[in-house]
Amino acid sequence: MAQTHSSALKGLLEGNARWASGHPTHPHHDMTRRQLVAKEGQQPFAAILACADSRVPPELLFDAGVGDLFVVRVAGNSIDKLGQQSLEYATAHLGVELVMILGHQGCGAVKGAVDAFPATAPEFLSVIYRAIEKSKEVIKERGGNPEDKAALAKESVDRHVLRMVNKLRAEHPFIEMIGKGKLAVVGARYDLDSGRVTMLTE
Repeated sequence: MAQTHSSALKGLLEGNARWASGHPTHPHHDMTRRQLVAKEGQQPFAAILACADSRVPPELLFDAGVGDLFVVRVAGNSIDKLGQQSLEYATAHLGVELVMILGHQGCGAVKGAVDAFPATAPEFLSVIYRAIEKSKEVIKERGGNPEDKAALAKESVDRHVLRMVNKLRAEHPFIEMIGKGKLAVVGARYDLDSGRVTMLTE
């Protein structure tokens, strides 16, 4: 049975706390679980759109197991048509009520976009450009140097996540499900050094 979005988020954050503290429980990793999901199908309690970076494995950093998470991974955690359709499947057919867009510290795709900005870049990088533009504004408002590439990349990780959250929230069928209270779309950042996930808001 699908969890509500509030209980699903609680489960993710509790799992991450175990991972970050070095005390994961590795749930649902045994043969019994494998056989159960093979026979009865999948019932993930959350969907995660994460970066393809090998240092950001959602099942590990949320201390989850087989069949617990519906995971879509692409460089820079950017939403393309196939990724969106995959998340639609999770929400419409698997009953998932929580979608998390997960960025991460030291994202190579974001750094690549910052280094290339504002020149023409491959599509998967240029989609990050609007987040870079917003990050420049935010850094300037805070009194910082918007041309500092390290600061710009750090801020752009969060801004890109939030942009993807807003994009998904505005798409069909997510907008309808959110309006009915059947879905939450949230953003977060994973810090490589601490192992902790931080929730992001505008």
